[in-house]
Amino acid sequence: MAKKAKKKAKKKAGKKKAAKKKARRTVLYSSKGKKLYAKRDAGGKFKDIQQYSRAHAADIKRTAKDED
Repeated sequence: MAKKAKKKAKKKAGKKKAAKKKARRTVLYSSKGKKLYAKRDAGGKFKDIQQYSRAHAADIKRTAKDED
């Protein structure tokens, strides 16, 4: 009986993964050697490409603003 319960638990866990994925950043480099962030949408296609330095600075400003 314990084996059947484990199989059911695994099936339920697998159903949760079917939810929509988060948008993610991929690190790339430009032809000049600058580090880039390529933002992807949930489908995995490139949505936006940003310079790492600008994206990082904006992230730091955003978190610093939230702490005040």
